Amino acid sequence: MPTSHIAEEQYEYFLGAFARDRDRLFRYIFSLLPNHSDAEDVFQRCSLVMWRKFSEFDKERNFLSWACGIAFNEVRHYLRTSGQQKLKFDSDLLLQISDTRISNLDGSKSLLPHLAGCIKQLPSRDQELVRVAYGEKNTLKEFAQTTNLAVQTLYNKLGRIRRQLLDCVRRKLAVE
Repeated sequence: MPTSHIAEEQYEYFLGAFARDRDRLFRYIFSLLPNHSDAEDVFQRCSLVMWRKFSEFDKERNFLSWACGIAFNEVRHYLRTSGQQKLKFDSDLLLQISDTRISNLDGSKSLLPHLAGCIKQLPSRDQELVRVAYGEKNTLKEFAQTTNLAVQTLYNKLGRIRRQLLDCVRRKLAVE
């Protein structure tokens, strides 16, 4: 096979796997760096590193696990080099958080019915914000413009909604 054909196959495989897992990868990074703009920065760097290292990727491995490993290292690098960090995590604690988050990435399907029920309990305006934030139609920036609210205000509100939803899902799981 010519090298250009191999490179094209590799490129297509990477794009497919990345497109499939990009949202879960971002959520993983966001769980380790709760500031949205920091998570976006690390996600961008992580995407570039993944592409550069993709020739080392073993297709027998799980792409998301491989990507999370790279993301974990990028998060650690970011935390070491950023002067903005107010709370320093011990490497072992960060690893524990990471392991917990990775195991939750695949197990989250069983939580979806509970989450859907909790979302229905939210006020309609909050439901709309959740749909915009996690849907595919609009971005939060576009939504901020239509509502005349600052993007950061929406992210703050979304953080409060996430905590409400987490509490709601935990209550539902405790009843089971």
